[in-house]
Amino acid sequence: MSSLQIILDHDKWRKGAGGAPAGLADQSDGNAYAGLDLNLVTFSSSTFSGSSFTSITFQDAVWTACQFSGCSFSQCDMQRIAISGCTFVDCTFSASQLKASTLSDCTFTRCNWTALNFDASHWSGLKLLECRGTQVSATNLQGEQVDFTGSQFENMQLTNARIN
Repeated sequence: MSSLQIILDHDKWRKGAGGAPAGLADQSDGNAYAGLDLNLVTFSSSTFSGSSFTSITFQDAVWTACQFSGCSFSQCDMQRIAISGCTFVDCTFSASQLKASTLSDCTFTRCNWTALNFDASHWSGLKLLECRGTQVSATNLQGEQVDFTGSQFENMQLTNARIN
């Protein structure tokens, strides 16, 4: 089954319109998605190239060992998402909620972050390499082994944060 069909079936299940709970494992994707409920979805060892996610909810989702290249995430609700062992290259994240998220052993290379909220989140083994950002905020963000090499963030507002 294609990644598109699996994702659309998960959205139907979440909305009570049939479908089935879903997860992508070892899939490739390059589709555009908007307005879907992908809460609780799992992505494992999948590759996303040029995928676009607009106004998607990913609450309590789990992404493991995935690769994202040239993807965009706009106005997404990613509260309590757990992302581990994933790589993001040339991706854009804008106007999205990542409250209480967990990012571990992930690498973001040449990514853009705009208007993101990381309240009560935890970062571990996170690499932000040559990334750019503005209006990134967080209260009570905890980060260990975070590498900001070559990155520049403007208007970053961290309150009661502990990084490294």
